[in-house]
Amino acid sequence: MSDGMVHARINPMWMHVILRARGVRYETLRTLAEAWNGNQQDVIDSIAALAAVVDEGGPAWDSAVEDVEADLQMDEAEVELTHLDATRLADELLGAAALTMSARREAALVAEVVDFPRQQGEAA
Repeated sequence: MSDGMVHARINPMWMHVILRARGVRYETLRTLAEAWNGNQQDVIDSIAALAAVVDEGGPAWDSAVEDVEADLQMDEAEVELTHLDATRLADELLGAAALTMSARREAALVAEVVDFPRQQGEAA
């Protein structure tokens, strides 16, 4: 993307597509800063709740994240895109997806063997 806020690229191992959406981080940090200005203890308690389950991951982490989002009144992690930015992102995603090893493997598996025409009388 031209502004660098939303961008898609292939990872160095060519296995996955990486999507960067900086606007989500910006809004998360803005919400955190606003909550800090309102009540620092709420933010400290929320971060402490996340820290308590960070090594567990899974359902415990998911639940803690949902609690923090509710406690700090966080909006959904969304980014609005103009038509132009959405089109550019779609092109970047499609381009990167086509380069992944899984996409290349699938393409190789479905590739048809082309039998080139031969001149009359030429042995096959």
